[in-house]
Amino acid sequence: MSDVAVRSVAAGRARLTVPWVRARPGSAGLVDERLTGMRGFRALRIFPRTGSVVIWMVPDLLDVDRLVAALEEAPPASTPAKPTRSTPDSSTGELARLVVGGAVLAFVALRRLLRRPRIATGSSGLLGAITLFTGLPFFRGALRSLRGRSHPGTDTLVTAATVISLVLRENVVALTVLWLLNIGESLQTLTLRRTRRAIEELLTIGEERVWLVRDEGVEVEVALEEVAPGDVVAVYEHHRIPVDGQVVGGEALVDQAAITGEALPVYARAGAEVYAGTIVTSGSLTVRATSVGADTTVGRIISRVEEAQSDRAPIQTVATRFTQRFVPVSFALAALTYAVTRDARRTMTMLLIACPCAAGLATPTAISAAIGNGARRGTLIKGGTHLEGIGRVTAVVFDKTGTLTFGRPLVTSVVTLSDRYTADQVLSLAASGELHARHPLAQAIVAHTEEQHLRAPIHQACEVVLGMGMRAELDGTRLLVGSPALLRRHGVELTEEAQGWTEQLRGGGETVICIAHDEDLIGLLGVSDAVRSGADTVIRQLTDLGVSRVVLLTGDAPETAQAVADTLGITEVHAHALPEGKLQLIRDLQAEGHTVAMVGDGTNDAPALALADVGISMGAHSSHVALETADIALPGDDLRQVPAVVELSRHTLRVVRQNYGLAIGVNLLGLVAGAGGSMNPVLAALLHNTSSIAVVGNSARLVNHTPHLPPTTDTILTAAPLEDRRVR
Repeated sequence: MSDVAVRSVAAGRARLTVPWVRARPGSAGLVDERLTGMRGFRALRIFPRTGSVVIWMVPDLLDVDRLVAALEEAPPASTPAKPTRSTPDSSTGELARLVVGGAVLAFVALRRLLRRPRIATGSSGLLGAITLFTGLPFFRGALRSLRGRSHPGTDTLVTAATVISLVLRENVVALTVLWLLNIGESLQTLTLRRTRRAIEELLTIGEERVWLVRDEGVEVEVALEEVAPGDVVAVYEHHRIPVDGQVVGGEALVDQAAITGEALPVYARAGAEVYAGTIVTSGSLTVRATSVGADTTVGRIISRVEEAQSDRAPIQTVATRFTQRFVPVSFALAALTYAVTRDARRTMTMLLIACPCAAGLATPTAISAAIGNGARRGTLIKGGTHLEGIGRVTAVVFDKTGTLTFGRPLVTSVVTLSDRYTADQVLSLAASGELHARHPLAQAIVAHTEEQHLRAPIHQACEVVLGMGMRAELDGTRLLVGSPALLRRHGVELTEEAQGWTEQLRGGGETVICIAHDEDLIGLLGVSDAVRSGADTVIRQLTDLGVSRVVLLTGDAPETAQAVADTLGITEVHAHALPEGKLQLIRDLQAEGHTVAMVGDGTNDAPALALADVGISMGAHSSHVALETADIALPGDDLRQVPAVVELSRHTLRVVRQNYGLAIGVNLLGLVAGAGGSMNPVLAALLHNTSSIAVVGNSARLVNHTPHLPPTTDTILTAAPLEDRRVR
């Protein structure tokens, strides 16, 4: 009997449950390989978290038995799959371990605070049972190590500490270590689930129903999954484009920032290529679909995120390296002591001294304190591995739009070209023409005029010339505000002086807006995605912290990217980079031996954020998928938090090393004394507890640590009131 279950079949769509997809999410890509090329196959959607596979076929060619047969065979055991300690089925157990462990520790602390008598023998047994329950995930990991399925690591360390502590009735110490480690495990599991949910939500592209254009020109509303390559869809203002395709009719401004990273909307008309998930901000389009569903650009972004997360190499932590060396040495010394002395009591003392409880506390207490420190400043660090990883980065890759820049246009230059108009008058007239336009450039001009406390004259009539600008009537005169093409269309040519200014502004990465009053060209505005305050200082701070490569990566034009890079002192620039290109750059840097941090905020950054050794989402306006994919989420738009979290990580690593130094120093002292027979088990237990307290106290210093932040400098030129022929 087949393990693949058929859940529903209707109108060329079949939903199946494939057990091996749920059991081994890293192998989900094999579904696409098996179905691609099958006659009648149209599109596919995979949900590894539930094992659901949704397949769209040409209705007449839908053969459920053929689909089941294609997916029946599970991939071989050698097929890579992303290992995870916890699955959705274990969520109840995780919560129970955290709640029970926390409640018992609180109860014990309260008794000691009230100076109650010691816990009775029966209660001590119950405490031991609770400790065993709390440590189940780590015991399973240690068992895998004993069976040779993995190298001895943290699980072996924790299990050894727990067993020895229970034998020596140090139940509270063991429970404390296990509870702290369970918090870290739960945080990582929660992050994985939320990332999966964000990716699944992205697959909907925001539009569940679309307008399909029939051959007769009639528009019919249908479900998105019914659209196939070759179909024509109509997209109206403020709606997302549901497919990748080519424009066959209409004209519109399209916000492509989520896919390409371009800060300004692009003008799309017949023949232009458009992407699923982008937004029509003005106008309307009819689009012939070339790709739908998972085959679209946004669908491929999702696939790249999943692949990057499974391809990502794990960072070897301080705890991992320590346990690989310390655990075998500890037990070897205890065994040697027994072999030489045949003294069980002395061997027991050696085991107690070698008990790695203090070492087990060294990393989790420091990491917990540092994560709490970050949380106080609004920085979400999604696990200790990521906190350690950011401190080791040697290359930082910055997305441009919305990260190094504001992600929205600002007026950065005003030029007057007529002696009859001041710069303030040029700006006011430009705002007058743009008062009723919804284009981001128009809104930037109006907003800047208001900031300068200038009054924009009210025009009597206006006309939107899509893709060019605005034509307005002002007190019987004509006002043109827009591109040079708009002026030429109305018989106004750029003078030699204006052409020189245009080239200069464009060379600085600014978009040029021309203003003509009647037949005269009176001025130019430069509008750009301005660099954030203090960004140049942040780049210098990262260099001072030892980051050897700082890269600017963007889907924007090379001229714009280079202008931003020159402002910030960044020497390495990659422009016109789509999500696949960003992913490849991360791979190339890692292949060169760099530990890479990626800083971004958009959906198109998600694959690179997932593959980088540490992904950092930047800004309050980061896309949902970028926030969930990243390992560290920074607050607001303060770029200073990037070097701040690097500095916090490095300080935390120093504290962790100090903790291990304390633990190892006490252990070595005790081992020498124990081997010589000059220490009894009671004194060994006292020494052992002292080292644990010292480690916790040292870690607690991190809670109040203040990372050094670089001073900010304003990179947006904001001079005094504008004057004739003066650039701001």
